[in-house]
Amino acid sequence: MTVRLVDLPLPVLYALRDGDVDTAASILGLEIPTEFAGHVEIWAFMITLLEGKPFNEGWTMNAIVRDGIIVGNAGFKGAPDAAGDVELGYTVLTAHRRQGIAVAATRLLIRRCVAEPSVTGLYATINPDNAASIATITAAGFAPAGDRIHERWGRQLVFRHDLVSVD
Repeated sequence: MTVRLVDLPLPVLYALRDGDVDTAASILGLEIPTEFAGHVEIWAFMITLLEGKPFNEGWTMNAIVRDGIIVGNAGFKGAPDAAGDVELGYTVLTAHRRQGIAVAATRLLIRRCVAEPSVTGLYATINPDNAASIATITAAGFAPAGDRIHERWGRQLVFRHDLVSVD
């Protein structure tokens, strides 16, 4: 399966946050699915990571594109921290789930981290009830690494990748 990641620059994120799907589509040159546009909370969070923080450029969400169609989003939740750790996240649109898209996109993100000397650790946090995401992340080569309490979502499982191999 071939997927690619398309950067979502600030003007696109502003347009998505504000519900201006036509502007976002015009900038990207891709049709924006309603479900994708509806992830307003994600777009607003990405804006907070980018406004006045140039170090986060390239370390936020991307559109996952397959055959010229946006099928989800995948990326990072900011630049590597002082320890070199970076967190990834992804969402595949409902109609495109269970097709290996999230695993393929996650492998692209892993390759990005392997190629970036400042990254020494890659992790994902997942709700313990999200069996599909746990299966995705382990299929992409991540291993369980404990858990943590998130102030908003409660207990989250932590999975880490060794950044040695991609597959």
